[in-house]
Order: sequence, then structure tokens, then C-alpha cells
Amino acid sequence: MNIVSEKIKSCYNKLPASEKAVADFVLERKEDLFQYPVKELARLSGTTQASWTRFAQAIGYAGLKELKMAYYTEMNTSLIQAEKGGPRVSFKDVNEYTSLQSIADNICATSVQAIQTTYRLFDAGTFNEVVTKLVKAKQIQIFGVGTAGVAAYDLYCKLCRIHYNVVFNQDYHMNLMTISQAKQNDVILFISDNAKNKEIMQLFNIAKGTKATLIAITKLGNNPLTTGCDLVLFATSPEIDKKSGITSSRFAQLFLVDTLYTAIANRDYANIKEYLKCSYEVFNETNKE
Repeated sequence: MNIVSEKIKSCYNKLPASEKAVADFVLERKEDLFQYPVKELARLSGTTQASWTRFAQAIGYAGLKELKMAYYTEMNTSLIQAEKGGPRVSFKDVNEYTSLQSIADNICATSVQAIQTTYRLFDAGTFNEVVTKLVKAKQIQIFGVGTAGVAAYDLYCKLCRIHYNVVFNQDYHMNLMTISQAKQNDVILFISDNAKNKEIMQLFNIAKGTKATLIAITKLGNNPLTTGCDLVLFATSPEIDKKSGITSSRFAQLFLVDTLYTAIANRDYANIKEYLKCSYEVFNETNKE
């Protein structure tokens, strides 16, 4: 997956006209980035050098040089992976597999790619802000439906272990009640694959009327969660066959959940170490019986 292209597409609708022209040029002729200096690129795209600089910064890079380096690294990584062989993603319906080996290969490939692409989208600055908000929150409300509910429940369990004031409920009416009571120092965290789930969107619309900090773990792209939440962590994954219920997005979300929990425990270790110790001892004693 081309992460740079995904970043461009996710920001495209918010770019001014001149920077959209640069985006169009980059998406259609990215090889030219390495052939011409910025002055010539500006002429070829009908824009200005300043537009190229602003465009690179708008999609998360310090400048054109860093953007080129990202593209170059991505292209070389793709070539190395192709040469190594091994399981590769094959987009087919669940009934189209011809062997157990092909099933295992494809599930392995999509699961690994989900984690790798999500890792490559990792933004340390945004992640740091998310961890800070969660550590300082008076209450944390977590919402996720379907596959995303697996990751939401996993984070809920982890935060309960370190004695955080965290709420997760699978009952929709209870969710309506708790989210309507969110206050200024609370955090509301949505986990959603594509921000199209009706229940999540209804909860999100209610959350916008509160003073809580809104955070989302969702797929890269321009959707209500990415544009309406205060902070966003991207979980991107290839999906083989939505109809089958096999969704690699779960692995991407769980990767971020584990990273979040570890970062929170690390940041707040002085306050939570006794809870970790107590829970470990309880589980250890239980397993001896």
C-alpha cells in the first residue's frame, strides 16, 4: 500500500486549488518527482514553488525533500518485499480458495500488511497528545461496534487493570446515556473501521455537543471522524472479502490498542505499578488452582 498516496487522498478535499493541482500531479506522475527540480515541477504542474512546499507540509512532511524521501523509501521497500516472495495479498471471495494453504497464506499476508501499514502511518506527535489526554482524563468512554468492538473491549479491559475510570458497554441505549453525560475533562474514544456505522455516527453526533475531548481510531480518509474529532490515530488495512467477516482491520486496531496501553502504563507507571502487581498476583494464584 502506498502510504504517501493515501495521505494525499485523505487531505485532498481540504486543500486549496493550487495545492490540489500539485496533488493531482503527484498522484499521476510521482516518478517525475525524482527527475526535475522544484522550479520545473512547478512549471509542469501549472503552480508555484511555494504551492509545492505548502502541499508537502499539508500532508505531514517538512518539505518537498522529505516527501521525496518518503516516496523513495516506499518504492524501495515494495521492491524488496516483492523480491523476497512469501505470502501476498490476493483479493478473492471466501468461496474462491482452492486449498487450505492458500487460505492461510492470504490471512497471514493481510494481517501482517494491516499492522505494517498502520505502523507506517504512526505519528508520534499525535500519539503523544492522545496518551496525555487519556492519562489525565477524569473518565474515558470507549465505543466500538462489530469488529471494532473487539478492540474497544480489549482496551477497556487493559485500562481497567490499571484502575482507570473507563466505560465500555455493548448496550446501545446505555451508550446513549453515558455519552450524553460526558464532561469537559472526559475523553470519548471511537474505534471504527470506516465511520459508516449508524450507531457510531449517532453517538458521535451526540458527543460533539459535549465538552469532552473526542479521539478516533479509524481508517485513513476524509470522513466525519477524521474531520470532527480532536485527535485521530489511523488504522489502515487491506480487506479481502467483507462478506466473509474476515477483517484484517481488527489486527490494525489491536496494534494501536496495545501500543496505547503500553504507552499509558509507561507514562503513568508510578501511579499504576501496584495495580499491575496486584492483578498479576491474583491471576497467578488463580492459575495454580
